[in-house]
Order: sequence, then structure tokens, then C-alpha cells
Amino acid sequence: MGAGGNSLGPLVHRIKKGLITKEDSRHFHKTLGVSVLLHFLYRFANVGPTKDMNFGSTRMTLASMGMHAMLSLSSLIFRIPTKRIAEGSRIWPEYRLHSIAFACRSLLCMLVTWTELRLGVSEPVYLANAAIVVGTMLAADFGSWWVGPQGRSSTIQELDAPPFMRFFFSVMQFHATTGCLVGVRRFATQFFYVWIIQFTAFLMTLRRKNLAPHGPLVTTYGAMLTAGFVVSTIDHAMHGSWLLANTLATLAAVLRLGLGVNKYVLWCGLALGLHFSRPYLVLAEGDGKSVSLRVGALLSLTAILVGIGAKKIAKYAKVGRPGAGMEEAKDAVKTE
Repeated sequence: MGAGGNSLGPLVHRIKKGLITKEDSRHFHKTLGVSVLLHFLYRFANVGPTKDMNFGSTRMTLASMGMHAMLSLSSLIFRIPTKRIAEGSRIWPEYRLHSIAFACRSLLCMLVTWTELRLGVSEPVYLANAAIVVGTMLAADFGSWWVGPQGRSSTIQELDAPPFMRFFFSVMQFHATTGCLVGVRRFATQFFYVWIIQFTAFLMTLRRKNLAPHGPLVTTYGAMLTAGFVVSTIDHAMHGSWLLANTLATLAAVLRLGLGVNKYVLWCGLALGLHFSRPYLVLAEGDGKSVSLRVGALLSLTAILVGIGAKKIAKYAKVGRPGAGMEEAKDAVKTE
């Protein structure tokens, strides 16, 4: 018993040394971090089609969103290495700024839903979602400019992970942006995106402090993305938008990864098309023929995307190192 207790001493010391730093001498960020972790557990305990994780048009919901925003913003107090290391799973300045931007994107989408519920708005203001998506791209690009050429890195494409996994990560980013653009008026999907972003940043902090290995963190990230996709699909299905969301996301991935369409042209074009065609794209009960056509379109786009993925995976594997031979996909993911 004594020996076992003594063996934990060095581990506890490493954890305290790694996570307790002079930049956060008043423990503001750490207190927010612990609070956020507990908040995640509470919301996950209330997942369900009717509960919507117990979010609503309440002051508590508003306060919880503010807490998550403050956690992301308070990370700016820490000094971190300017350049990304080869394995890619430790936080660097550009990633931190992008993490803040994309966490705030989902929090703003939640705020739109909260405001509409609070004010009793009869029709959702979907243009707000389009503005949030475009504004986030601008913020992320500003962050990349701010850190300078030496601090820039393609978040997914230069990650040390199997090629098929990197491509999967890339495609999931398009689904996340589409989820914000389609804007189903539920909190759960956007909150899951916040969880993925903030918990990934926490895991990368553990890695930077050498408190966690690289491989399991990458696998955990993949599992979180899968969970987010499942929750998003369920939420969209409840509002007749699962085919719409998945088709738009797949189309965006094909156009961006396959044809290299400019991301601003891509997302502004999709937002414009969605604005005028949304009433005709949301599924209604008994719309069997329309469903068949839309499933066919989704399957066709998926087949094209799989073909694009197969070529890219083969190229990545042939080159044999993260980031090499991928200039045509540079920045396709980190700002979609």
C-alpha cells in the first residue's frame, strides 16, 4: 500500500506542475475549466429528443453560454510555442485563435436560438446563421494573418494520423459548418460542437504538458466527431432537415476538396441558395417521392466524395508524411 501510494507522488507532481502555471496565478482559467467539464457532464446526462439537454430560454442557459465563451477567451493568457510541432497534437497560437473563433460560432448560433425563444419570434432568422458562418471565416483568417507565416499550419492536413482518418476529420468539418448554416433551432447540436472544440483544446493542453500520449488523443477526437455527427443527424431528422444538411455538407466537401472552390464563394453561395430554397428542401410527412430523389442526390454526391477521398488518401500514403503533397487542400479544413 505504501509503495503504491509513493508511486503516485511523481505523477501527481507532474500533473500539478503541468496544469498549475504562473500565467493563471489566480486560477481563473482553471476554475472555468473545471466548471465547464462539470457542465458538460450535466448536459450529457440530459440528452434526449424532448429534453434538448435541458437548455431553454432561461437566464441559466445564457449564463452557461457565457461561461464557455469566457473559457475560450481566457486561454489567451497562456504563453505557448509559436510554431506547431511535427506530430501536430499540441496547441500552437493559430490553433488557439481558430479554436476560440469556432467555439464562439456555435455559441452565437445557440444565442440566436435563445434570443428567438426569449422574444417569441414566429419565424427563425436564418440569415443570422449565414452571417455567423461568414463572420467566423473572417475571424479565423484574421487569426492566421495575425500569427504570421511562421505560425501557420493546416490543422487537420498536417496532423500525424493515418490518411483515411485525416480525410474523415476534414469531411466532418464541413458537416459542422453546415450544421451552423442550416440552423436547426435546437441547442444540442451546437453544444456538441462546443464540447468537441473545447475538450479537444484541453486534450491538446495535456499533450503539450506531456501528460497524455498522441495516438489515443487522435482516436478520442475521431470518436467525438462521430458522436457529434450522430447527434446532429438526430436533431436535423427531428426537423425534416437530415437529408438537407447531409447533402449540403457533402456538396461543400466535393466543391472545396475536389474542385478547390474558394471558401467564401462556396459558403456564401450555399447560404444564398438555402435562403431561397429552404421551404422546398425541408421534408414533410408523406413526401415519399421527394425523399427518394434527395436520397439519390445524397448518394451520388457521397460516391463522388468517396472517389475524391480515395485519391487523396492514396496520395497522402504515397508521400508518407503529414502535410506533404496537400497544397490543393491547404486551409480547406481549418476555415472550411
